[in-house]
Amino acid sequence: MPHDIFMAAVVAGADMVKARTLVGGFTEMRERHLFDRIQHYEPQDLAVKGFPKAKELQKERPPNGPLWQELHQILAKQPATLQVHTKITDEVISKAGTGEAVAIAPGKSRVLRWTELPDPPSSRIPPFIIQRRILEISDSRIEQILAENGFKVKSDLVDESYQWWLNDVEFALTRTYALSLDFNQSPDSNQSPSQQIPDLASLQPVADFWILFVRTRVDSTPERTQYGQNQLARIREQFAGVFDFKAFDRRFFDSRIQEKRVQGSA
Repeated sequence: MPHDIFMAAVVAGADMVKARTLVGGFTEMRERHLFDRIQHYEPQDLAVKGFPKAKELQKERPPNGPLWQELHQILAKQPATLQVHTKITDEVISKAGTGEAVAIAPGKSRVLRWTELPDPPSSRIPPFIIQRRILEISDSRIEQILAENGFKVKSDLVDESYQWWLNDVEFALTRTYALSLDFNQSPDSNQSPSQQIPDLASLQPVADFWILFVRTRVDSTPERTQYGQNQLARIREQFAGVFDFKAFDRRFFDSRIQEKRVQGSA
């Protein structure tokens, strides 16, 4: 399982264009403008450990079968919020902008993501770096599989981002829009998120600022994680006085669900 290593800086809305120019010049790469739908899923019943249909999921084609089994073992020990990422294509955005009801195609690949509680800062990990294990599964049936295993959508968001790459380091200037922040589903609720994508120009961002993420993904060995940390530390030094990559409380990125929470609570 690889490690996701990143740092983040807040960029005021008024400084967004300047930030794009600076990062574009630094990476010498033309930016990509992307939209992603991000849905957060949680188990409806915390008494159910992992995936009830784990044996069926093990039969999925490699690499997904072993990944489903690994994720099942993780969730059986500690329930967690899962993310489902779906790319919103230019075609969908264009049609939605005309007021046409547009849904993301059922056969389009989704990416299921689980992230571990980040490692605590130490003499080995600088305080401005977030480092955590990450597991991803790509499948067009993710939503169906989660529903069959008792998971419900908790929130429905859209991320807008400008993306650049420098070798194996990703730069992403991101802000978030809310389609729905809390479905507040009860055990017998049939409520589910709409599959339609609205005109994105009609949405209001959750906050009036952007977040610049600088991240890399490496194998989970001491040598590779140290290499990733060193890459980001050098970039931070190069952007000193331009972007303020601060230390974040790692609990902000904690996806674990505490057992004391009761089913259907707000």
